Amino acid sequence: MTQFRYKKYRLIGVVLVLLSFGLGACDRLEDELFEKNSYIVRNGWQDYELTVTEDNMAVLPIYFGVNGTSANDKDITVTMEVDRDTLDRYNWEKYKNQTSLYYKILSPETYVFDNSSWTIPRGELNASAYITIDLTKISQVGSLYDDYGLPLRISSSIGEPMGKSKYTKVLAHIGFKNNYSGIYSGKGVVTQQGTSYTTETTSTHLYAINNDVCYMFVGEKTRSNTADYLDYVVEIHRDMFGNITLVSKNPDLQFNVYSAKLTRKYTHNYTDQRYYTEVTTIEMSYAYVDNTQSEPLKMTFDGTFSMSRDVLRVEYPDVDVEE
Repeated sequence: MTQFRYKKYRLIGVVLVLLSFGLGACDRLEDELFEKNSYIVRNGWQDYELTVTEDNMAVLPIYFGVNGTSANDKDITVTMEVDRDTLDRYNWEKYKNQTSLYYKILSPETYVFDNSSWTIPRGELNASAYITIDLTKISQVGSLYDDYGLPLRISSSIGEPMGKSKYTKVLAHIGFKNNYSGIYSGKGVVTQQGTSYTTETTSTHLYAINNDVCYMFVGEKTRSNTADYLDYVVEIHRDMFGNITLVSKNPDLQFNVYSAKLTRKYTHNYTDQRYYTEVTTIEMSYAYVDNTQSEPLKMTFDGTFSMSRDVLRVEYPDVDVEE
C-alpha cells in the first residue's frame, strides 16, 4: 500500500513538472501568431452603386486594413495603382471573344484619388481612400451607357508587408444611382405589330447617368441577350415636378412614345417605425424597331413596374403618407 502511494505521488509530481514546462513555453510564445500584412478590406470583385451628387460626381471608397492577432504598433503607409491586367484577364475568362460584353476601364481623366498614399496609424486597423469620379467627363471621353470597372491594387506597403496578391486587389464594378434608379418589378408585354407574337418581361433596370437622368433598354433587351445593346438605349429624363420624358438618340430605333408616367407614394412601415416604405411606379407605352433579325421588326411595348425601398422618416418630413 505504501509503495502504491509512493508511485502515485511520484506520478503526480512528474505531471506537475511537465505542466510547469508547458505553461512556461506558453508564456514564451510570441505575441503575434501570424505575420502582419496590409490588404484591401473589400477585395476581389465588388459591386458598387455610387450616389450621383448634384454636380454630377460620385465617390468610390476603398478601405485598407492590417491583419494579425496583436495590436498594430506602427504607422503603415500604402500606395495604390490601377491594375489593368486584372480587368483584361477577367473579361477574357468571363466572355472570351464576346468583346462587346467586356467591362470598360474608367479613363484616367475621369477620376482623381484623394491622396497619393494612405496611412493606417499606430493603434488603428484601417485607413480609407476616396476616388472622385466625374460623370460629365465620362460622357465626354466615352459613354455612360457602358459598363465600367476600376481594377486597383496596393503597389507598396511601408511598416508591414503587403498580403497575398488576391487580398491586395479589388475589381470595382462601378454603377451609379440617383433618386429613382434601380431594378423595378412588374409586367411588360412586347408585341410584334401586325402579328400575334408577344413576349413578356417581369422587370426593368433604370441605370443612373445623372442626378435626374437614367437610361434603360427597350422591350426585353439587356446587355446579356443583345450583342448591339447600345443601339437599344432609351434615356428617362425627370423634371423638377417628377414628370418624365423618354428619349432615344438612335434614329434607327424609330422610337415613338405613346405615354410615360412616374409616380411615387409612401406608406407606414409597421415593422420599423423609423421608416416609411417608398413605392415608385413607372408606366410606359412606346414603339420601336428591332434590328437584330434579318429584317427590321416593328414592335410595341406596354408595361408597369414598381420598386420599393425603406426611407428614414426624418429625411422625408413633408411627404403625404397613405394609411
